[in-house]
Amino acid sequence: MTSRHIIPMPVNSSVRFARTAARLGAVAAAVLLSGCQLDTIVKATDPDIIDPAFIQSASGADGIRVGTLGRFNASTTGGESMLLYGGLMGDEFTTGDTFTQRIETDQRSLTPENGNVTTAYRGIHLVRVGALQARDALRKFPQSTGNEWRLAEMYFVEAYMINLMAEHFCNGQPLSTLENFLETPSPRIPTDSLYLLAQARIDSASSILLPALATANDVRVRNALLVLRARIALNQGNFALASTAASTVPSTYTWDQEHNLNVRTPGVWSLINNTRRYIVSNNEGPLNMGFANATQDPRVPTCQPGAGGFNAAACTAAGFTTTRPFDSGNNSVPNARYQLIWETDSRSVSLINGLQARLFEAEAQNRLGNFNVALPLLNALRNAPPAYVLPGRTITGLAALVDPVTPDARRNLIFREKGFWLFGTGHRFGDMRRMMRQYGMTQTDVWPNGIWQINRVPGYGTDVTFPTPAAEANNRLIPQSQPGIPACIDRNA
Repeated sequence: MTSRHIIPMPVNSSVRFARTAARLGAVAAAVLLSGCQLDTIVKATDPDIIDPAFIQSASGADGIRVGTLGRFNASTTGGESMLLYGGLMGDEFTTGDTFTQRIETDQRSLTPENGNVTTAYRGIHLVRVGALQARDALRKFPQSTGNEWRLAEMYFVEAYMINLMAEHFCNGQPLSTLENFLETPSPRIPTDSLYLLAQARIDSASSILLPALATANDVRVRNALLVLRARIALNQGNFALASTAASTVPSTYTWDQEHNLNVRTPGVWSLINNTRRYIVSNNEGPLNMGFANATQDPRVPTCQPGAGGFNAAACTAAGFTTTRPFDSGNNSVPNARYQLIWETDSRSVSLINGLQARLFEAEAQNRLGNFNVALPLLNALRNAPPAYVLPGRTITGLAALVDPVTPDARRNLIFREKGFWLFGTGHRFGDMRRMMRQYGMTQTDVWPNGIWQINRVPGYGTDVTFPTPAAEANNRLIPQSQPGIPACIDRNA
């Protein structure tokens, strides 16, 4: 059951637009009423609008929590979120579209006016503010004993979105809030401080769960917090904390985001398999991640329909018969390459899981000088791939890896394993930034560069972060690099 409620937008032009629209609506209603007999007006209840009075209870507070989880789904695996845009700017996806917003993202040459990225950015803030409102309501109207996990879950959701923002956007992002439906703008917060804030939210959630870890939900939320703590610790360069946090999470653990055609389909399925706006990339960039090539890794199954198409029978079986992507008239755009990880519109997506914990632990152990610990962790996953990697199917065990000996080769091996295991789930962009920030690699070592593979002119840009959207220019606490363009502290990896 979906609970519907209203959460205002973060500080930007949309907040003012919504508020102005409401006022104009009130004026129009007054004008109409002035010409009517009030005793003849028929009163009706609008089922789409929930009176604030209806949520002044424990059940109402939980309704806000459930609504926030719905937005969390939409702004991660259930829509065109930063999970997709990061992969498009990185090396997971190539655009098959005619829309400028996706083309400039694929080219690594973004403008602050990019409307699609702005929508994804707003989604982060909607969820973050929703989690804050849900927490306030749950504290005001406490749940019954044994349901403390619900409050901890909202801390987790907020921490996840703060980390997602820090991984993708430029240095210096605001965390504006709303108090009594009034805007409370935030100044630019450095990326390092965002990671600290996210860890602090995890600390708060963990303290709530400490007294009792008896129920399945307690364990589910606690494991999610540990995996996220490890991910944020990697971003911070705190490899000891990352290893410790990840080590206690079982590989079988998974937090699944549910999807179906009637509610919300998986974003990767929708944008690649349904509308064909994206194409699975193949060796885009110097790291040569062959996500879609003929020697494909079974963790990222793909197909191409038509005579001579790679794995064409699998495309036919899944109902994918259109050879060309959305931009079918541009011959320089490659044919559609469909992904078969989520091959239907109703596949669940594992957002947080024990697989991630093992990969974070392996990277951390390598950075701590213990590749002899990292390699068995990687091979254990290859020997017995978790069932949730391909929903509803299984992956046959993969051949064991051998030690490539040199530090650079070990690094490349770990990031390649992460790339294939975590394809399409929003990890790749942050990892590519860390390859530069923490491992000393350059743009030309890591990112797609030179001649752009779609129409070849004018080539790739040099962006390694997403700019703050122009919609944030209404925030009076953020300086502007030029009129209407919010300034980042910097655009470094």
